[in-house]
Amino acid sequence: MRPLVVIPARRGSKRIPEKNIIDLGGRPMVAYTIEAALESDIADSVYVSTEDPEIGRIAESHGAIDHRRPVELSNDLVSATDVCLEIEDRLRKNGQRYDSIVCLQPSSPLRSASDIRESWKHFSDSSADFLVSVTPIDPHYFHWAVHKTANGWQMFFGDKYLVERPLLPPVYRPNGAIKIARTESLKAKRNFFGERLAIYEMPDSRSVHVAERSDLQLASCFLQAERVEELEKSR
Repeated sequence: MRPLVVIPARRGSKRIPEKNIIDLGGRPMVAYTIEAALESDIADSVYVSTEDPEIGRIAESHGAIDHRRPVELSNDLVSATDVCLEIEDRLRKNGQRYDSIVCLQPSSPLRSASDIRESWKHFSDSSADFLVSVTPIDPHYFHWAVHKTANGWQMFFGDKYLVERPLLPPVYRPNGAIKIARTESLKAKRNFFGERLAIYEMPDSRSVHVAERSDLQLASCFLQAERVEELEKSR
């Protein structure tokens, strides 16, 4: 089974203008995801879905296929699911069929080829219909959440989790780096979080999701540390 690998990469971004092609370590950010996807060797081709000619050229220069999505699928309210299924629908009409879809957001530039390969293997070997990559979080961040109500600020879960940290159940957050689904299940659910969900755990150092400038700085720091480590190993 070989999946359809899709990298959604539109031009527009409000918090970080042109985020998907912003410079990260001397290269456009989307390049990291393209190269990891190709190196993983889980598929024969990697498709970059974009409405933008420049992103399309960058995609092709790094070995991916430039897939021009309809302009109406390039606004803030369009989901990655819609983008993935648009490609699947067009390819299916051309005689190409894929049982599964792998969605790789360019805003997660530090995920590795090994992460993609191992998550795909885990999904393929399981009976799951969906898989998402996750990273552990301090359980206090989740269980001790507060929210504003008509009666003022309150604990989101009441006093259910008001116990010491060692007694709290572990919590993981989806990090957005890898999402996989069986095609027909994704069409039915319209997101990657349906029943029969599996996870692939990743460390913080590869789980940065670039949404704000501070995330970009953090990704740059992790990337630099990785390069220093590789240089020291080569000596």
